Amino acid sequence: MKIENLRSEQRNNRVRVAATVIWEDCDRPDQELYFETDEEFAQELSCNPHAFLVACLMPAMRHGEERVFIDAEICPELRDGLNTTMCWMRHWYDRYGPGYKPPRIEASTQHQVGSLTKPPRAGFLFSGGIDSLATLRANRLNFPLEHPGSIKDGLLVYGLEVHEPKKFEHVVNSVSVLAEDAGVTIIPAYTNIRSLGPDDNRDFWLYFWLNEFMGAAFSAIAHAFSKRLSVVSINSCHDIPNLMPYGSHPLINPNYSSSDFRIRHEGIVLSRLAKTKLVSGWDVALQHLRVCNKIEHYQPGMLNCGKCEKCVRTMLALLASGVLEKATAFPNREVTEELVNSAVRLSPSTYAMYEELLVPLKEKGRHDLARAIERKMAMCNEPEWKKEWRKRVVRPISEFDRLYLNGSIRRILKLVSA
Repeated sequence: MKIENLRSEQRNNRVRVAATVIWEDCDRPDQELYFETDEEFAQELSCNPHAFLVACLMPAMRHGEERVFIDAEICPELRDGLNTTMCWMRHWYDRYGPGYKPPRIEASTQHQVGSLTKPPRAGFLFSGGIDSLATLRANRLNFPLEHPGSIKDGLLVYGLEVHEPKKFEHVVNSVSVLAEDAGVTIIPAYTNIRSLGPDDNRDFWLYFWLNEFMGAAFSAIAHAFSKRLSVVSINSCHDIPNLMPYGSHPLINPNYSSSDFRIRHEGIVLSRLAKTKLVSGWDVALQHLRVCNKIEHYQPGMLNCGKCEKCVRTMLALLASGVLEKATAFPNREVTEELVNSAVRLSPSTYAMYEELLVPLKEKGRHDLARAIERKMAMCNEPEWKKEWRKRVVRPISEFDRLYLNGSIRRILKLVSA
């Protein structure tokens, strides 16, 4: 892979930094990779080669490129970090095999640190979800506003899960209320970083994003704003007892730092329930929380469908925290056993998030919800043959029952087992 022709461009009411990406060892066409922001922040966006290198390295590794050449000078600290990251990925994932050689990074070495003289300024990835709001809430509670570690800016990204302008406008409007209440400046960031993989391949992005690319993508976007920011926090997905190989990880994200720009992995000491309890003390957050990725359901003032796995998981945690009735960010604040049965699909990355809900739900008398979660946990622990049987036999029957029999089979089975 070659990354060349780094450039800055004016694009109507936005400014863009871009580079040409040339694939050398896989059958993919040359393409443009870009980062944009609104004209208001034009002076804050830089054509930083680190942004393009960090963005391209994991896709190059996944697609089998032998090298990544960039026509620019890079920080030796970042180079070391990227090589370390590739070694972790090779160690974690069998797909690369014991004899696999990660791509070589070919670039000139930066002899001077870019901008250590700039005033320190902290930012974070501001999605509006539980992880990001917990990061902001903890920062406001623990850091005086005048401290250099006090978060001043939130990067709100278009082009990852949100890729429709009208839907993004709804997100901006909602997150702006949170930002104003917390005293944070929102910086919109637009990117086509997903084009580095097959954009329409859901399975590829589901696994590649979660396992390898998440931290790199966020870090690349952050590097594009290193002229303004000196440190950016990436919100943790898991707490210390539940760490696992993952694309956003405390052993991975700090490796995307350079000598003059730090990436922090934030919130690792808090479980998802602990983060939810932290956010539950912030009324504005309960009114503007955004956890749902079903962007087709986004409406002005309502960004959660209330029916998908992420919505249901969050509502369960809010219920366990005693604040679900205040969470007007959800269209329906009633969680039933049937809703848990239909929406929840446990995975290794979410298992602990549900397990920690059992005791507080039982303490609140919601034994029905606890039972539903326990059944999901038991299914998650089933042998592979049984999971496959459920997938191929039970799930199609259940779907047929729901669509055409109005749940008659489920009700009969429930009566028989009572």
